[in-house]
Parts: sequence; C-alpha cells; structure tokens
Amino acid sequence: MNFSGAPERIRTSDPRIRNPMLYPAELPGRGKIITLIFLGLIWYLLSMSKDVHLHLIEVSKKHCKPLQKLLQNNGVLEINVPKNLPLFDCLAQTVIEQQLAYAAAETIWKRLNKAATSANQTLFLFCNQNNRATLKKIGLSGNKIKAILGARSAIENGDLNAENLSVMNYEKLHQTITSLWGFGNWSVDMIAIFYYGMTNVWSAQDLILNRGIKSLCEKSDLSPESLLELVDPYQSYLALHIWRSKDAKFD
Repeated sequence: MNFSGAPERIRTSDPRIRNPMLYPAELPGRGKIITLIFLGLIWYLLSMSKDVHLHLIEVSKKHCKPLQKLLQNNGVLEINVPKNLPLFDCLAQTVIEQQLAYAAAETIWKRLNKAATSANQTLFLFCNQNNRATLKKIGLSGNKIKAILGARSAIENGDLNAENLSVMNYEKLHQTITSLWGFGNWSVDMIAIFYYGMTNVWSAQDLILNRGIKSLCEKSDLSPESLLELVDPYQSYLALHIWRSKDAKFD
C-alpha cells in the first residue's frame, strides 16, 4: 500500500459503487471466511479493473485524447486493497504521508516499523505515550504523533473499528474519520481508496491530481469538472493513472 505520490487501493452501495465483499482481514475468528472473501475480491477487482479500463478508453476516445494516450501508456491499473493490514496501521501510515514527499514518508514508515519490530510489538502497542520521544526521533512531528495517538485512543476506546467503517458509504466514512484530530479530507480519500477500495473518490486537495487533471484538460475542450463527470463512477481509477504518470506531460 502506498498513499502518497503514486498511490497503489472501490466504493459500492450507490451509483458510486461499494463492493460488498470488502471486509477487513483483522475481524476475529473469521480467518477462513476472510481468505475466501479476499480471493473472491481479487478476482472481482481484476475483472472490474479491465472493464473499467475499457470504459475509460471509450470515454477518452470521444472526449479527451490526452487521457486516451495516458490510459494506453499505463495499461490496466488495479486498486490494491491490503489483505491483513490492521486499521491502526492504515491510519498511522496515512498520517505519516500527509504533506510529505513519498520518499521521506516511506523512510519514516520503515523506521517506525523497524522500531516496533525491534521492540517485539505491533505498531498499535508501540505507538503509545511512553514512546513519544522515540517517535519523535524516528522523524514524526509533534502534530503527527498527536494524530496517531489520537487514532489509537479512538480504536482502544471502541469509538472506531474496521468492521463498522467497512459498511459505511463515503459520506459517513468522511464524517467519522474527520472527527479524529489531524485527519482531513485528503486522509479520508486515501483511506477510502486504498483501505476500503472505493472506486469513485477524487481527492480535490491532492496537488498531483489537480495538476494532472488540468494538464489533461488543457488540450481538450473540457474542464476538470466535466472530465470528472465523464469518468464517474470511476474517479479513483483516473486518480491512479495520474499518480502513476505524475511526471509525464499529457499531450
């Protein structure tokens, strides 16, 4: 999983699509069932990714040639939902990647995991008030530590759990996650796409996406808003393609 720069994660119960097979892998006592669900989900995502790609190709042929070229260059992209990533780890990684270049965020994320492994603890157990100094030494700012510990408290107190989040639509998920200190719109969008696999999420606060969609529209008779309407309900896939080609010139 990779939330920044070039992220790698579909939504379904309304026209925007929520996949009913998405359940977090950490649900207690359901290992075999979840394995079967995950295998089914892999098949579903692979099949859907190809169908979505063909649909976007057809749309771009008619309305946006630069997007058609981008899609053809990238090929079929998938939303990769992690199999066994605990909710807390997802939240912590999201916080780390806020407003940081991918390389810097990846370095801090690896340091954090290494420190937790060295202490023979899960990230949830390792990220606590007693380890504030260690977390800061790893490279986390005071605000990031506050956000991560706040998320830990919400999970520990039962205010937040992966199973409840998994059945929420985007609006409810947004309301729940943004109630946590330090989690804004961008954070919700990354969690929605890459942890819960929602297909129709466009992160309006992501600088790379804003730059990319403007570039795509410059040489076509479209506004960014019109292009987003055309690719609905697959805006997450458009985001994947722009992130994948973040350094490319669209012409």
